[in-house]
Order: sequence, then C-alpha cells, then structure tokens
Amino acid sequence: MSELVLNRSAYIHNLTKICAKAGGKDRVILVLKDNAYGHGAALVGREAASYGIKFCAVKNEVEARELEPFFEHILILSHIPNGGESERFIYSVNDISLIAKFKKGARVHIAVDTLMHRNGVSVGEVRAACESALAHGLQICGAFTHFRSAEELSSDYFVQRRNFAAAKAVVREICGDGLVFHSHNSAATERFGELADEYVRVGIAAYGYAQFDDSLGLKRVASLWAHKVSGRVLKKGQCAGYGAKFCASEDMQIAVYDLGYGDGLLRYTGEGELKTAGGQRLLGKMSMDSFCCEDAGDRICVFDDARVWADFFGTISYDVLTKLSPSISRRFE
Repeated sequence: MSELVLNRSAYIHNLTKICAKAGGKDRVILVLKDNAYGHGAALVGREAASYGIKFCAVKNEVEARELEPFFEHILILSHIPNGGESERFIYSVNDISLIAKFKKGARVHIAVDTLMHRNGVSVGEVRAACESALAHGLQICGAFTHFRSAEELSSDYFVQRRNFAAAKAVVREICGDGLVFHSHNSAATERFGELADEYVRVGIAAYGYAQFDDSLGLKRVASLWAHKVSGRVLKKGQCAGYGAKFCASEDMQIAVYDLGYGDGLLRYTGEGELKTAGGQRLLGKMSMDSFCCEDAGDRICVFDDARVWADFFGTISYDVLTKLSPSISRRFE
C-alpha cells in the first residue's frame, strides 16, 4: 500500500540546525498542527520529544491530546474559548472580546496582531487585554505574533518586529518576568541575527523546506511512495483513464499505482507534463484511488520534494503536504 517514508537522520539534522540557530533545544516551539504538515504528528512528535524538544504548538485540543504524552508544554493556536480549558495546555487569546469565555485559571499566551490582521489583539489593545485576562483569573504565560510576509524581502518583517517589541514591553510591565515570547516562524528564523528574549516557532523548516537560500542546510524528510496495482501494454491508439485523455502514440508498458485524489494528492487532469520523482510521466486523468504512468515496477516514488508538485499546480509545498490523507501509512527509516 502507499506510504510516506520519513528519513530519521534528515529530521534530526534539521532539528539540530534549528536548535543551534535558536540558541538551544529549550528555545524551540515545534509547530505540529495539521498532522505535522502532513508528516504524521504522533510519529514526528515522538521523535522530536526523544531528541529533546519540550514545547510544541498545534491547532486545536484534538491535536493537543494526541501529542500530550510527548511534550511538557503544548500551545493551542486556534482555540475558541468554551470554559472547559484544560490545565494541561496553554491557549491563545486571539480576540479581546472572548477573554471572559475562558475558564478561570487557564494558562494563556496573548496573540498580538502586529500587521497581519488575522488573529490577535492590536498593539494598542495589549494593555487592556492583559488587564482583562488577569482580572478574569487567567494565567498569562507569554505573548506572540505572526509575520505576514517573512519569506519576502520587504520592510514588513522589520515593522512587525518593532511593533512586537512595543507589545512585549507592555506585557512585561503588567505581568513581570518569566514569560515566553515568540514571533519567528520558519522563514523568519532563517532571517534573524539574534533573538535574546524569544523562542522560535518553527514548522515547515523542520521537514526540510527553506524559504530562502537554505543557509541552514536543511534536508527534506518525506518521500511519497505508491505500489503497483496492475500493469498492461497500452497499444498504439489506445487511450487510458477517464475521458480518454491520454492516447498512446506507440505501444507502451503502463501501470496503475495505488494513490489518487482520494488520498489527498492534488488532482492531475492530464493537462501538462507531470512526472514522478523517477521521471515517469503521469498519463491521463488521475482517479480517486489511483494514477496511471509509465511502468516503473512494483514501487514508485511519487515525489521526494513537494515543491515539484506545488510548482506544477501553482500552489505551495504546505498545500501539497497537508492534504495527504492520514490513512496513508507513515514510517521512519
């Protein structure tokens, strides 16, 4: 059956590079949301915890509970307060108007909107948000922001750093020392020179995808493999798949492999030339559970670099990876 094969040495290599840049293992918040960007949250989370990472970030409580056995600290980024917050997790305050809905005593990080205008309180609301949270009995453990275009060489990055510095000063004034601050995602982590008072919050870089010139020397972790369901000779003039999109110009050996758009692959429509990692052309429209290509034997590497598929479909590697179905087998080698 199809499988995502993870290279353990590449993963540890990437974590080592990231931790060195951040200033140590205890300065890294590893983002494992959306099934660890498609790589398998429990699988890579366990490995990261064994390596020494103690802090991770996820999307919601379902993801947090899956990773609870491995990490001392888990931050839930997209939490909608409901009064049932667990003492085991840390929750993001994304909207000042929702503070009263948190359970008293809940641990929180204040999300600060420094330019992106997505989640978080504005810089001007930070004081009011902290005071409201404390008055409601919440434990403020830190604050963070998110860069809207750290992967682009524009002034936005520096504007947001300045804005967050102002927000941090307010949080310190109200809440004291011992707080956790974090702003630098994968792209920003590649850019910064020194972060004396912050953790880094890294996602896609852990899996080998650099946003710039790869000065960290990252290695891609995952390769996607499919297995042969059937093979045949497609004779000259015969067509393969739905809509007869591909027709053979000469006799050729073709095969059907057990991955399709039902497994989360972006759907190839038969237009343009898309190739596997081994150079075999995909032939005709992709099916729900399979695709057809030039016969490459019993097992074929669909991709070992998600950017190839991302470039073909006009999207980003995150989109390709996070769509991969959790039902695809995942393992380290």
